[in-house]
Amino acid sequence: MGSFRRPVRLAIASLLALSALAIAQETYFPKKTFADDPQSDQFKIDWYSQELKVLDEPSLFELAKKPSCESYRFLWLRTFHHPVAIRLDVRADGTGVITSKVASGTGGFRPGHLAENSSRPLLRAQTQAFLAVFNNVEFWSLPSRLNDQPGPDGSQWVIEGVKAGKYHIVDSWMPQQGPVRELGLYLAIELALLRIPKNELY
Repeated sequence: MGSFRRPVRLAIASLLALSALAIAQETYFPKKTFADDPQSDQFKIDWYSQELKVLDEPSLFELAKKPSCESYRFLWLRTFHHPVAIRLDVRADGTGVITSKVASGTGGFRPGHLAENSSRPLLRAQTQAFLAVFNNVEFWSLPSRLNDQPGPDGSQWVIEGVKAGKYHIVDSWMPQQGPVRELGLYLAIELALLRIPKNELY
């Protein structure tokens, strides 16, 4: 995979800035989530927010204002393949609803438009099995930035969770193992039943 050069990144940043007004109406992430440097942090906030906006996804950060809400999301942004968002909403009775969305473009800053959108209910056993894995990896204690290596083409794996008014996010660059990969694959393959060719799983 080729290198992601600075001039291209600056050009993309300019394009993302054009969509800032549309995105600004809904805050998807708290400040300093992705970097201590304000410019680098805002770059990712704008990028991820644009992708979620195209995927017609709600802000889980805003959802945390409602203590009764419990939801988990995997945002998968691959440079050369379609952006994907998988969201599990947990109901009060312990069952859930899994929603999978795919955009027509690529995760490398050209999301396109919402192309696939499907939801289906999950049994309580299915929902609780995911929550057991979620708790086992101690998601709430994980740092928000894991294996952060900006530059090369590849993929961002972003896991968000909201429960009892608490919001947390973990952003990882192409995890080959560990909690982010485990949770992402569980949501995408075990629950959303996505069929992903091996060469697209990165």
